[in-house]
Amino acid sequence: MKRITALIFAASIAGTLIVGCSNKSKTDESSSRAERVSTAPIDTAILGEWSSGTNGYIFSEDRTVSLPIDFTSSAHFNKDGSFSMESSTVDKKEIEYDGTSLKVSHLYEEAEGDEPLLLLDMKRTDAENINSYDGVYDLLGGTYLDMLAYNLAIDVQKINVIADVSGENLKFTVKDYCYFETIDNTLEMFSENMNYVKYIDDSVKYTYKIDGDTLTLTYEDGAKEVLTKVK
Repeated sequence: MKRITALIFAASIAGTLIVGCSNKSKTDESSSRAERVSTAPIDTAILGEWSSGTNGYIFSEDRTVSLPIDFTSSAHFNKDGSFSMESSTVDKKEIEYDGTSLKVSHLYEEAEGDEPLLLLDMKRTDAENINSYDGVYDLLGGTYLDMLAYNLAIDVQKINVIADVSGENLKFTVKDYCYFETIDNTLEMFSENMNYVKYIDDSVKYTYKIDGDTLTLTYEDGAKEVLTKVK
């Protein structure tokens, strides 16, 4: 399997690839599906959220790994109530909002037919607020959910995504993407969702080092990820 951050990066630019995207996931292309349970003692120093600035990992005590992805540079809501993507802007009149349910659709001239494309279908998990989009939502559907599922090789019916809207910032978190295990200085991440490079593999392996608030992950090909603890 490619490094997880490569998949996150592909997902983070999904806004530039929305038109004509498919909700077909990559799960049918899997080379292997490991059934594995995390049992080794956890290095508690790794717990919490670590970020590279645009993406990262959240390691939880229940041994799950969630993937926070900052979409702000490619997609976000604006002060005037519109929604901007890298390729276009969705007018406020194409957005349905009742204080709880938030749906963003857009009619693309290059798309076939005359039906608008549903980009985001979200429902608040915090208190109703008719005056602002700001809040935390479950991402229920739309092409952004489809693209996240596709790029991360998860069936769209199984992926669980939380959206955080704050002003002109938009962050998605893929909840419980996989499990993790720490053994000596090795971090392994694994899930039935993952496609591994080798048939015999049952995890994605990194050598890791924690130095204060810095986490350095070194992949097997020597590539490094440097992340900072989110406080």
